[in-house]
Amino acid sequence: MARPARRLWWYLLLPALGVLALGVVQWGRRADRSSALTANSETVSLLRSAVARAHLVIVVIDAARADHLGCYGYPRDTTPNIDRLAAESFVFDNHFCQIPLTAASTVSLFTSQFPDTHGVFYRAEPDSSPAFTLAAALDTAGFRTALFSSNPSASPAVGVGTDFHEAYHRTRSVTEGVGFSPEALLLCFGRWLEDGEPSRIFAYLHFLPPHTPYDQPDQFTRLFADRAPPGFHPDAYHPDQFDFPIDAEPEPLDAPPLPDWINLYDANLRYADWAVGEVVNTLTAAGLLEDTILIVTADHGEAFGEHGFIWHAHAIHDEATRIPLLIRFPSNPAPPRRIDCLTQTVDLLPTLCDLFALPYPAQEVHGRSLLPVLAGQADRAGTYTVTKSYRPEKYIIRDRDHALLLYRNPEWRALYDMRADPRQTRNIIAQRPEKAEDLFEAFRTYAQAQRRPPACFLDPNAEPLPEPQPPSTDVSPELRAHLKALGYLR
Repeated sequence: MARPARRLWWYLLLPALGVLALGVVQWGRRADRSSALTANSETVSLLRSAVARAHLVIVVIDAARADHLGCYGYPRDTTPNIDRLAAESFVFDNHFCQIPLTAASTVSLFTSQFPDTHGVFYRAEPDSSPAFTLAAALDTAGFRTALFSSNPSASPAVGVGTDFHEAYHRTRSVTEGVGFSPEALLLCFGRWLEDGEPSRIFAYLHFLPPHTPYDQPDQFTRLFADRAPPGFHPDAYHPDQFDFPIDAEPEPLDAPPLPDWINLYDANLRYADWAVGEVVNTLTAAGLLEDTILIVTADHGEAFGEHGFIWHAHAIHDEATRIPLLIRFPSNPAPPRRIDCLTQTVDLLPTLCDLFALPYPAQEVHGRSLLPVLAGQADRAGTYTVTKSYRPEKYIIRDRDHALLLYRNPEWRALYDMRADPRQTRNIIAQRPEKAEDLFEAFRTYAQAQRRPPACFLDPNAEPLPEPQPPSTDVSPELRAHLKALGYLR
């Protein structure tokens, strides 16, 4: 009888041991999570300490699509300086603009608001500027602020950046070239650093390259002339074919034939990369690089006809909206790494305010601070990104795996599986209607939160808002000529 009794006690003991073991595992997981949170908190403290008295320099290279930079996988040597910088930076692999239009995108960066709220498209009206901007926030913290822009669409010439202490921008006649060259802008930046009072600085530098016109020095043009671009297949570009009906331009853009266009673009991108390298050299010579948060990004990308659109202003897919974002911290307080969660332009302002411990009005700011992401909490990134475009009005809303293309006409909508089809070539909306509905509900939440909600996308019977028109009669002849040369006017 003793042996069965011992066996009975063993059977009774087994569940208790199982519960104890499960408790140990769960305690271990909680301990791991607690350790991870502690480590993340320590990293946040390190990052904040590193920038407690740091300067800020934001460099924008205009119309730079991420997939043409070497650090984003492009096999051509288009960006050697940016690639070296990327090795010392946090690099965001899935970063998107809010709109592929310079003025509107720049205002989204400065205000952390979507275009459907800030209302700026081709230019800012005097009463459209939000009270809270990045320059205003840094001004209150004692920063000396200056804007340097080669593109008038990112300057006070169209009402953008008027709250900087100083602004350096100029338009010239088309026969002399468009705007400041990178060399002239760099000269202004260097002099500003030399002449300024000893205080913390915030400099925003907006270089026109790789935006048209492609007037880079011959040394860059020769690098890629008469060569086949990487992976080039003529049947991948369809400037005259459209997935959905779109409004044709009254006059087509005077775009070079492919593949020459891509070669010129890549050469101009190499020119932009040279300018970024000179910014690094200027900061180094001034003894400021290791005391500066240096950010390199773009306002939008560029389309070569992959989805029927050329140029960028009316495009909507990744070639026009996925942009680079590199953040280099002074003295590397945390190991730089690549970040693949979804981020967008509106996230920059709250991230910087969070880093500098500056308050910001949550009710006015649409972005999300990326400081937890920088510290290793990838799940703290945004769940969706939203981008809009015009002619006709359209949106793309995406999560990590899918992107939903929305026109007002429901029959023109498309759903893309971004893992299986990163080039967005196969519309699977008929096969995955439930996923399309999930993303549309997310879009509904976005739309209802905007100051100028796109009601006609939610209700087919709603009256659409008039689409913004480029300024034509209410700007100076000089600025009009400049905007025409950049492709914004016909």
